[in-house]
Amino acid sequence: MSDSTTTPPSCSPFDPLNPPNYGYTPSLAAGIVFIILFGIATTAHLAQTVLSHRWWQFVFVLGGIGELLGWIARTWASQCVYSDLAFKIQISTLIFSPALFAAGIYIILGYIIHIFGLHTSPLTAKQYLWVFCTIDFFSLLLQAIGGGMASAAGSEPDGNVKPGTDTMIAGIVFQLISNLVFACLFASVLAKTCQTGKGILNVDDLSTSQTERPATTTKRLRILAGATTISTLALIARGVYRSIELIQGWRGYLITTKRYFIGLDGALMVIAVSVFVFANPHWLLPHKAQCAEANIENGSQKAIVERVADVQARSESQ
Repeated sequence: MSDSTTTPPSCSPFDPLNPPNYGYTPSLAAGIVFIILFGIATTAHLAQTVLSHRWWQFVFVLGGIGELLGWIARTWASQCVYSDLAFKIQISTLIFSPALFAAGIYIILGYIIHIFGLHTSPLTAKQYLWVFCTIDFFSLLLQAIGGGMASAAGSEPDGNVKPGTDTMIAGIVFQLISNLVFACLFASVLAKTCQTGKGILNVDDLSTSQTERPATTTKRLRILAGATTISTLALIARGVYRSIELIQGWRGYLITTKRYFIGLDGALMVIAVSVFVFANPHWLLPHKAQCAEANIENGSQKAIVERVADVQARSESQ
């Protein structure tokens, strides 16, 4: 937040004696590149959602739109660095958008649990969605309240932005801890599906006397598990960066150095957004005909078919 009591006109040249909220002039080139990348990824997610009729995937579309708006605002700020509106748009959308991709990841894990059985997870699919989405909501609420407090204090002479900043830090650290807990649970689910050598990641050593899952199904599930892992790690890495950034304060080294924001927020979110364009859940989740031939170590083939049919029915009704 600007420490000065007098803010220059929105499109004034950068003044090192009166730095803007960013502490620098946002990069025009980076803004254009990220607008293009997020625009392509969001359009692809929208097309895949409409074609697949898996409407829950619209969370990826909304998350992509949020990232797109945020980088449009930063591109605007590259020309009007003192624009308070551009600053507020980019900070709000770029804080909120990652939570939408996290929600999509919770849903994907729910599908995996439905397919492999409840014994692979300490929580049900619905519990993952409700518990972690509720945590994300309250963490975002804390960040929004803190941001509002800091913004109001920063606009007043001798205003104290520390209470608002501390509230934002509490929200983003709370969200980071939640992401880490989810990552551990996700790893636990994958490990349990692999324990007998028949899971997502390790099915190559099955005996020829056993009924094996079709190779295409196995490969698709491996790809989906890998994509979900990559996206989760990208969100966690971004959360670590944003937490340290805010702990250092509004005039700290990280928050006032543009290359870190480009690399540790923008680039990481491109990875989190784009990975499901190439590894789209609709094409990778097994269909009933494939799972009917599989023996997934947690019930009869009839139970497996019924479970996958239930997953498909849920997706079609969404």
